[in-house]
Amino acid sequence: MKRMKLTTAGRVVIFVIVLALLAGIGGFGYNYYKNNIADDKPISSGTQSGSTSQKPTTKPSAGKTDTSDPVINLSLDEWVGWKPIIDANQGLTTQPGSIFDQLGIKVNINIINDATASSNALITGELNAAGYTTNRTAFLSGKFQEAGLDVVMPVFTNYSAGGDGIIAKSGIDTVNDLLGKKIGVPRFSEAQTLVAWFVNKSDLSDADKQSIIDNMILFDDASETGEAFFAGQLDVAATWQPYLSYATENSGAHIMFSTTASKSLIMDGIVFRSDFAQAHPDVVTAFIDGIFQANAMYTTKFDYIRSVMPMFAGVSDEEIKAQCGDAEMMGYAENKEVLDSTAPSVYFDMCDIWESLGEMVNRKAAMTLFDNQYLLPLASKYSSTSASTSKPVELTEEQKQEIVNYEALLSKSMTVEFVADTAQFKNPEEAYAIMDEFVSIANTLDGAIIQVEGNINARNYSDSGQALSAERAKAVAKYFIACGIDPNRLITVGNGNTKMVADPGSADAYLNRRTDVFFKIIEE
Repeated sequence: MKRMKLTTAGRVVIFVIVLALLAGIGGFGYNYYKNNIADDKPISSGTQSGSTSQKPTTKPSAGKTDTSDPVINLSLDEWVGWKPIIDANQGLTTQPGSIFDQLGIKVNINIINDATASSNALITGELNAAGYTTNRTAFLSGKFQEAGLDVVMPVFTNYSAGGDGIIAKSGIDTVNDLLGKKIGVPRFSEAQTLVAWFVNKSDLSDADKQSIIDNMILFDDASETGEAFFAGQLDVAATWQPYLSYATENSGAHIMFSTTASKSLIMDGIVFRSDFAQAHPDVVTAFIDGIFQANAMYTTKFDYIRSVMPMFAGVSDEEIKAQCGDAEMMGYAENKEVLDSTAPSVYFDMCDIWESLGEMVNRKAAMTLFDNQYLLPLASKYSSTSASTSKPVELTEEQKQEIVNYEALLSKSMTVEFVADTAQFKNPEEAYAIMDEFVSIANTLDGAIIQVEGNINARNYSDSGQALSAERAKAVAKYFIACGIDPNRLITVGNGNTKMVADPGSADAYLNRRTDVFFKIIEE
């Protein structure tokens, strides 16, 4: 199930109104299905949120949408990041005078929290669009391929900005600390991919990585996962709000990682059936334009989302506004950047993760999935806007020294060969290829401080050896900067021969010439 994040007060309100919702379920169900599909056919809600373990006995075929009808039949789950779409529509159906109405398009929104139900409806043609994360889209890619359905993801609405994360008991601070621990994750969720991503990117052995993945304890949703953690049943939990906040209030727990340190690991966007998008490109472009216009209402107008999403019913403006902080909206500039580079990279990472968890994915879909042809017609309208950047404040030397002593969440080593007694790469192209993996991680963990440590192979300490190791660390850092990494995020350290891991005269002596890279999340 997709993220359904509530603050404490919000959860209390929802509990109080459950009886009222149950009492009115008959009338609600009628209105729900009446609004769901234009031809009055109900969408099956499904029973498992995203599971692909039960394969159909016969291969399904993707139905065709009515491409003569430009109405966007869209499914969204209960997540505050979809708010601009709700606001642009002024409800589940396009209201007179709404942003979408002024743009000349009609959108029917269906609130469906089950990804199995929404993806099935996309395949049959009952829906022509659905809101998913990049993580979820990678998960569903194999299902879409099997059904013969082509999809495009032409717009992203938001980054997760602190709404998702990993909480742990005190003393569990790094990815390496996860080995042998009881780690709870919501099954087939974005939170599950967070743990798997860090494990896959770590320096742990393949056997240790697989051990962590195999031993993860699966829960039906993030609420169960978070509650199990605070009941003392888990050492670590991948979850979302409000459990991240609870961890900061608990003396025996802390936030090990949250998406405040990585906007791109979880991004929300809209997937369209390709046949619909190709038949109605102007409609898709107008839909994107409407989202961008409604971004201005994100933290100021709350009636529409409160009226259509049960999780917000009865919740105050202040509570909804607080939840808005869990998502950071994307405009034209952010979408241009994400569609061109970030999304394909994250998609491939997610494909790696789902495959490591035994799921079938379609990697080739990345070649056509992130299509900016529907965005580019808006270039002249939004050309003056620029992508938001949240660069770290420039660190003083004293602050850098303090950070050097922090424990890194994620550590990796690279072996880059230098010309003897210099800081010049012996084979630059080979070195660049090795360093590009680290640049990719740095781009994803865009809120992390990156510590680069140089090492040398020498039996005896010398000032010249110390200086050489520092220069080699700087050479790696310079490449990171050339690839667009903010220099304020980089700290270089020369270890000389103080961190050798092999005898200088042995066959493994090359390991002493490695460069270590540490990704450090500095808690405020």
